[in-house]
Amino acid sequence: MTESTLPESLPPEPVDPAVRPSPVAPADGSVTPRARRRAVTAVAIGNLLEWYDFAVYAGLAAVLAGLFFPAGDPLVSLLASFSVFAVGFAARPVGAIVFGRMADRYGRRPTLLVVITVMGAATVLIGIMPTYAIAGVWAALLLVLARTAQGLSVGGEFSSSTAFLVEFAPRGKRGLYGSIAYLTACLGSFVGLGVVFLVRSLSTPEFLATWGWRIPFLLSFPLLAIGLYIRLKVQESPAFRTAAPSDEGPLTTSVRTQRRGMFSLFGITVGFAVCSYTVLAFVVSYVTTVLRYPPSLAYTSILISTLLGSVSIPFFGALSDRVGRRPVILAGAIGTALVAYPAYLLLSVGTMAAAIAGQLLIWLFMAMLCGACPAAFSEMFPTRLRTTAVGVSYSLALALFGGTTPFVSTWLIEWTGSVVAPAAFVVATALVSMVAALRMRETVRFDLPD
Repeated sequence: MTESTLPESLPPEPVDPAVRPSPVAPADGSVTPRARRRAVTAVAIGNLLEWYDFAVYAGLAAVLAGLFFPAGDPLVSLLASFSVFAVGFAARPVGAIVFGRMADRYGRRPTLLVVITVMGAATVLIGIMPTYAIAGVWAALLLVLARTAQGLSVGGEFSSSTAFLVEFAPRGKRGLYGSIAYLTACLGSFVGLGVVFLVRSLSTPEFLATWGWRIPFLLSFPLLAIGLYIRLKVQESPAFRTAAPSDEGPLTTSVRTQRRGMFSLFGITVGFAVCSYTVLAFVVSYVTTVLRYPPSLAYTSILISTLLGSVSIPFFGALSDRVGRRPVILAGAIGTALVAYPAYLLLSVGTMAAAIAGQLLIWLFMAMLCGACPAAFSEMFPTRLRTTAVGVSYSLALALFGGTTPFVSTWLIEWTGSVVAPAAFVVATALVSMVAALRMRETVRFDLPD
């Protein structure tokens, strides 16, 4: 079957200029350009909020370690803080099951409204909760609960938002549209780290330890309000509106009928998770606590690298529309394995240029994965199983490998005494992704499965 003989995924868009789109979608599954723009904007704001929150926690991990997990050894405190970072990821598979079922049964739109509310509320809670000096062990418990709520919401956000984008995408642009999920997520990381850097630069150590650290968390409230408003205005995705409902539960059906796709997705995500959370979470504390970079040099290099890496993501999404998902994902996995050690060696040099170059080495190949994976993952599964099958596989891989990346990387340094030891973790997991990419089916030339 050739691309020219395939039926269109969506009916022709209405041409009557008098038609006014609304959150109540037309029954025929048609998509207006305005509805498509709203869908993209709604997902963008949610992803921005999600990764803003995670970047703020990662950027303040060293500060939070002393406030919530006081210990004599700063590295031990940092390990405790990163263990709470991992707790949020441990909750992601549960969130993927709960919200994936909701999205596959009741729609992407209501699910996206719920998950952004949970994420925003949990982040604001972190901003107002007492520290260990005030509440003792209860402070640490509250932080764990807030991180758990964040993990639950993120478990539903990724699969729902990527499915939403890909299902709204015009024919031949699913890779480009899917890449918007990671573009805005990484820009959220950029904004979060930028806010942390600004607050730390303008604060005295005393103010940062008392009230300054709360400011970045509390600033997520405006993003929450804007995101909720925009998501209330969008209509349901056209693929979900026209898909036939199923009487069987999406999780049961996915495990029974979609095992090959779920294993493939899990394997690809293993290396992707470690690669992404190396540059988006671990590197902040690595260059400041382990390599002892001056904060201004560290944050400037991270912000420049994050911005340059993020804006390259749509290029690789569009490239995957032309050459296929499999070649781009395979190149990203192989490249990550090849550059891991050189990247860590560059980071250990201690100069601004070397720090940026080291991060960009990883970012280049991570951007390939960010560009091609959202569409590839969505194209593996039918509509009424898509968010559950993607969410569960993706979240399990992230919980086991992404959420533990800062902890494992820090432990490797403590165990070996080598500042480049975390590169071994990156290489090993990237090879797993390479094998999974070699075994995946190419999906770019086919319509989304119904």
